[in-house]
Amino acid sequence: MMNLWKVFLKLYDGERKELELYDAKAYFGGYLEIKRSYFNALVKTIKMTKKYITQKTIEKVIGPDNSDWTYNPWMLIIVKDNEKKNPFWFFVKREKDLSGILVAIGPKPYAEYNNENLLEAKREIKHLINYIIVYLNKFNCVIMLPDFLN
Repeated sequence: MMNLWKVFLKLYDGERKELELYDAKAYFGGYLEIKRSYFNALVKTIKMTKKYITQKTIEKVIGPDNSDWTYNPWMLIIVKDNEKKNPFWFFVKREKDLSGILVAIGPKPYAEYNNENLLEAKREIKHLINYIIVYLNKFNCVIMLPDFLN
C-alpha cells in the first residue's frame, strides 16, 4: 500500500479539486533532494515560455498520517507530455536554503508504473524532473503554489 498525500486545490474559476499523490519515499529510500539551482532554472524556464505557468491554488495539504501540512512552501508541478499526453505530478517542499525535496508523485497510473519498476523508478523520476527544464517544447507545465503566499 502506498502512503497518500491529499492536496486540495481552489482553481481560479472557483472549482475545488482534491488530488491524491503517492509518497515518494519508497522510490528513494528517503526523499529525493532537489538542488537550489534546479529551481533557479525552473524560474528562468517559466519566464521563457508561455507553456509554463504558475498559479496560487494549493488550499490545504494533508499528509499520510492525517496531519495538516498546509503552511509549508509547497510546489505542485503538473506536467503534460505534448506527444504522449501523459500527465506527471511532482509534489515538492521547498527548504529554507531554497533547495527542495520531492515528497510525492502522481497521478495513480504514474505511481503504479514506478512501483512496478522500482529499480528504474529512481532514475526515471530524476530524468523527468530534469527534462522539464531542459526540453521546454516537449511539455506543458503548471506550477501550483500555496494560496497563502503573497
